[in-house]
Amino acid sequence: MEPTFKAIAEIAADNRSGAAQIAERAANILLQRAASGQAPSADAFRHEILAIGRALIRAQMVMAPLVNLVNAVLWRMEQGDSPRSLSRAVEQTTEEFKRQIQQHALHVAEGTLGLIDEGSQIVTLSFSSTIQHALIHAQRAGRRLEVLCAESQPGREGRDTATVLRSCGVAAILLDDESALAAVEHADLVLVGADMLTHRGLINKVGTAPMALAAHTAGTPFYTLCGSEKFLPPGFRPGNRSISWANNGDAVEAYQLELGDLPFDFTPLELLSGIVTEKGILPVAAIEAWLAATQLHPALAQHSAEVAL
Repeated sequence: MEPTFKAIAEIAADNRSGAAQIAERAANILLQRAASGQAPSADAFRHEILAIGRALIRAQMVMAPLVNLVNAVLWRMEQGDSPRSLSRAVEQTTEEFKRQIQQHALHVAEGTLGLIDEGSQIVTLSFSSTIQHALIHAQRAGRRLEVLCAESQPGREGRDTATVLRSCGVAAILLDDESALAAVEHADLVLVGADMLTHRGLINKVGTAPMALAAHTAGTPFYTLCGSEKFLPPGFRPGNRSISWANNGDAVEAYQLELGDLPFDFTPLELLSGIVTEKGILPVAAIEAWLAATQLHPALAQHSAEVAL
């Protein structure tokens, strides 16, 4: 399993890619293991896949698609009773998951189109393939728009976003983070990606929370583009940190400090204007009901750390 865990280590070291990209790579790791040969028994195969799944989740502990991928694989394996059938279950689930991510991106892009008026000035940050897809889709649909891309320190992923958008004909202007934050007041719309959405808030690349607060203060619409693969299943507790928050700026900053050197921050749901999903634009009040419909596999519930999100 050494090549597998080397690939997982590469995912752990990746601090530039978005959650959707990371999830597709994780799905390929599971798919390759399923295709590489049978385990000596069904139990051995289950234990091996569970070990790989946990390692993938630990590699990027704030990226909910990894949890949902592993959760789906574990549930599908409940239907098998031999190494061959379990291997097939993993192959089917990972392929379905990759198709689902791509389909969700298409639906989210279509849903976002309704938010973008002709001549809109849009602020975004970091690197999100979902955001890029939606903006390029709007441009190809005939919308004239201008995108202000925050550079997004410390990784400066916003530079890559601006490059991708420009290569597809979208007018993209790269700004330092302070200037992008100031631009929120006069922009028509702020769009950000998502790494994880819980019933309390959004975890995304650092800089999201201040931008949401600035948009809320200025009355600028602020939406996260978030397929349901980024919804954290209830009962799963990522990481090993004790995290708390309240409805004020100090609490948001406290959450950022608890995240340590991880390049993410936390935005309470009440700072969002809405959430663009594959089922359309949802109010934040609809999220808890959607989350409640997801059943967490016991193997993940038993081994998730005790932390309050």
